[in-house]
Amino acid sequence: MSRADRWHRSVGLLALVAVVLAGCATDPDAGGTGAEQTAPDQTAIEVQGVASCAELPQGASSDETTSDRLPPLQLSCLTPGPTIDLAALGGRPVLVNLWASWCGPCREEMPVLQAAHERYGEQVQFLGVDSKDITEAGAALLDDLDITYPQVIDAEGELLNHLGVPGLPVTILLDDVGGIAATHVGPLDEESIEELLANVLP
Repeated sequence: MSRADRWHRSVGLLALVAVVLAGCATDPDAGGTGAEQTAPDQTAIEVQGVASCAELPQGASSDETTSDRLPPLQLSCLTPGPTIDLAALGGRPVLVNLWASWCGPCREEMPVLQAAHERYGEQVQFLGVDSKDITEAGAALLDDLDITYPQVIDAEGELLNHLGVPGLPVTILLDDVGGIAATHVGPLDEESIEELLANVLP
């Protein structure tokens, strides 16, 4: 094999690894349930069991000195509730998970996130961000999987674009003053969630 052939093969393998690590492509047309063919909708929907966004801690101050924080995006609650300013999340640790109903790895990790929410919810607030999705499809998935932590809508994928991450799912852990304590790209399992939360738990 020539040097040029080896180089092209290496580039191809790197591209494949990047796709696998990224999880779902951020373009819903890359594959999914078919719900992605309809324009995103930001109408709040009642989903039994999903907590109100009103319980999210909005205690961070822009004056706080942190190395990094989420952008000041105003996102609507997926269920009836107040609009949430991502930059104001704080006052207690918050685990922010970006997902979509058309993303297979997102679907697989959501029950694991729900179990972690039930175990650590007194210490860490959980927040889902339904990204580049149809509100009705996202609501149906939450109902099917019995997800109970609060959810907001990011129909245009503004947070995902800000993070510069190529795909879903993505999870960001904020400390109690709103600083980014850790970021995980790709699906989480029980072990990786515990490793992530160890950054903020005593």
